Formats: sequence, structure tokens, C-alpha cells
Amino acid sequence: MSKVFSMSQSLAGSAPLIRFEGVSKSFGSFKALNEVNLSVAAGEKIVICGPSGSGKSTLIRCLSQLERNDAGQIWVDGVEVGSQASQQSQARSQIGMVFQQFNLFGHLSVLDNLTLAPMRARGMARKEAQDLAMEYLARVDIAEQAHKFPSQLSGGQQQRVAIARSLCMRPRIMLFDEPTSALDPEMIQEVLGVMEGLAREGMTMLCVTHEMGFARRVADRVVFMDQGCLVEDAPPAQFFSAPRSERCRSFLERILHH
Repeated sequence: MSKVFSMSQSLAGSAPLIRFEGVSKSFGSFKALNEVNLSVAAGEKIVICGPSGSGKSTLIRCLSQLERNDAGQIWVDGVEVGSQASQQSQARSQIGMVFQQFNLFGHLSVLDNLTLAPMRARGMARKEAQDLAMEYLARVDIAEQAHKFPSQLSGGQQQRVAIARSLCMRPRIMLFDEPTSALDPEMIQEVLGVMEGLAREGMTMLCVTHEMGFARRVADRVVFMDQGCLVEDAPPAQFFSAPRSERCRSFLERILHH
């Protein structure tokens, strides 16, 4: 694998909020992640792109511990994820994740989808959880749908509900795993608009996406992965105008002129 081209990976004078050190993950004989090193400062917005099977989703799934890394360490705010159970819970409680599929409970109303985790995981009273849910439904511009069921909503509306549900746990970090890839084209912008709003408010974000316009507008850094390796890491202006790895250049040529 070619040399990693990387910029400074944390804000000057501050410890990174997220740190991957030598992280590897295999599925059988397939090496999904190969000694990945990446640091993210609080408030940074990172877009992760690359071809199918490059390890993008596996990287953020290891951060959220939906997958367990085989080697290396992952740190969140100085706590190693996947270490002692109490520490793992502390680290995971700071992370919200939004998936390609909406993963809403179809038998529950939108409001009940949002109040379930705060009530069960945080012991929040129902009224407090409902007030919090309505706050975040308004934040994603969908408060009027609170008493509908997921099947009554469009795909874009369902994804905004999924974002609001994650925000109800008040995470410091939001992970997005190709959140617009299951949406019709006209619904993509409404979801990206919510994500851009979160970015403006200073949320730390790692976004796996091929929405390169979003990357240009929002990302502090764009990371390119290939064959489980982090190949390039640069600010958007440099990443799109002068990528230094041949593999990244060929990927961008295909995706930007498709």
C-alpha cells in the first residue's frame, strides 16, 4: 500500500477527542482495516470516502464498538474504547450513530422512537424525555410528525427522525454511515441540510459518504481509504485540487465525472 499522505491531525495545543492507533480488523481472511492511525480534534468534521470494501464503515463501527477491533487501540476523550466495561460504557455514551437504513421501530410512533433510549438507558422521566424529543424533532424540522409512525413518513423524514433520535442521547460525537445512500435524490438535500446545521454548531462528526459537495462545504479534512488503509488525509481544498496519491486521484476522477 502506498504511503499515507496526512496533515496535522489535531488542533494545535489540544489533545485529540478521538484517536485510532494501529487499528486492524479482519473478517475471516479479509483484512477490513490494516493498522489505521487517525486523530480527530473536538469539533472537527471528517468526511471518509473510498471504494466499496475499503474499510470506511468498519472504521466508524469499531469506534462505536458495533465491531470489535482485532488489534490496536481506539481512544475517546482519553478513555480506551473496548477496555473495562465501565470505561467502554463511558466512551460509547458520547457517540451517536446514523446508518444507511433508518432502523426505526415500526410499531412505535416517532415520539416513542425518540424517548425509548433516554428513558431506558438514562432513567429519564417520560415527560422530560418527551420534551427533549420534541426539541430535537423541531431541530430537524419535523416536529409536526411526532405522532405518526415511520411507515407514514418519506425516506428523508425517517432519516431526520433517526438523526434526532441519536441527538436525544446528547452525544459529543456523531457518526454517519452513508446516511443518504438509501434516499431518493430529492430527499438527499434535506438530510444533508440537517448535517450541515450540526456541523455549524460545532458537533464533532465522522461522515462516511460519497456526497463530495457536502465534503467541500463542511469537512475540515477529507480522508481517503483503500484496501483497509488510510491513504490520504487533507483539507478539502488540497484533497480535491491536488491529491498526492495516484489511487486517490483515480478515485476522484471516477466519482466526480460519473
